Amino acid sequence: MKARRIVSLSVLINLGLALLSLVAAGNGPATVSDLKSLLPRVDGWKFQDEPQLFSPGTLFEYIDGAAEAYLSYDFKELVVAQYQKDGTETTLTLEIYDMGLPLNAFGIFSSERYPDNPDVNIGNAGYLEEEVLNFISGSYYLKLICYNGGEQTADHLRQFAREVESRIKDKGSLPEVFRLFPAENRVKNSEKFIKKNFMGFDFLSQGYVVLYRQGQAEYEALIIDCGSPAEAASRLQKLVAFYAGEKNPFLKEDSRYHQKNAYGQHVLLARAGSCLYGFSRVPDDLLPSVLKQFEKMGQKLAAAK
Repeated sequence: MKARRIVSLSVLINLGLALLSLVAAGNGPATVSDLKSLLPRVDGWKFQDEPQLFSPGTLFEYIDGAAEAYLSYDFKELVVAQYQKDGTETTLTLEIYDMGLPLNAFGIFSSERYPDNPDVNIGNAGYLEEEVLNFISGSYYLKLICYNGGEQTADHLRQFAREVESRIKDKGSLPEVFRLFPAENRVKNSEKFIKKNFMGFDFLSQGYVVLYRQGQAEYEALIIDCGSPAEAASRLQKLVAFYAGEKNPFLKEDSRYHQKNAYGQHVLLARAGSCLYGFSRVPDDLLPSVLKQFEKMGQKLAAAK
């Protein structure tokens, strides 16, 4: 009888471990094998070396100076593959960064993109410039660079990008919050997501920014997702309190706060539900028109609650 109990207990333990493994496989982040499965096999090209894999603890070995930026967006894993075209000196490097969530992938991508980078119609957003093609799809940030490709460089980059993008099942989408930003004077492809230390404050996170331009003057619009109305109110008061003893404090104007900073630029802030929103770096001569944008933005946010 005792032996039967031991055997039964052993069976139950093994079944439990098996179930835990299945749950982890279904809900966890992409595994090493998942990342490798995204690497395309393209006719006429071969791997130069075995693909390399990097984790949060080893990422600095590959991108030393930039690793902290990726880690701040909750980087999970990286696979790097080097390809060479048969009978030529043409090579192509493919980097696939698993950022865990589409929003994180957009965040790190947006931090490296410039508005004047030429668009490429691959993934949710991307650009192709000279020998580089970078894009995002789902929770992945993909970076490709082609050497010695000559006039076929762009074709090689597009071919590999489309091949790997076709292997990504969950494509995701761009952040919907950017629909709430005003369209007038908006600079195309200037959208950014800043996950931590927004505006340099550790109590501000989940910040969205868009650049605006009128003539030669530029300013920014922002939305900060605080998670709840109470948290939004608390963070706004912390920000106002930080500047209370400074030469340039925030002043209350109806439901908004207004600051003229040390550079003579205007900052406007208010709360709408669980979000903070506003404008920064606004020049004197643009303040009247930006105040109108500010009002419309607040109305959009209130309607979106």
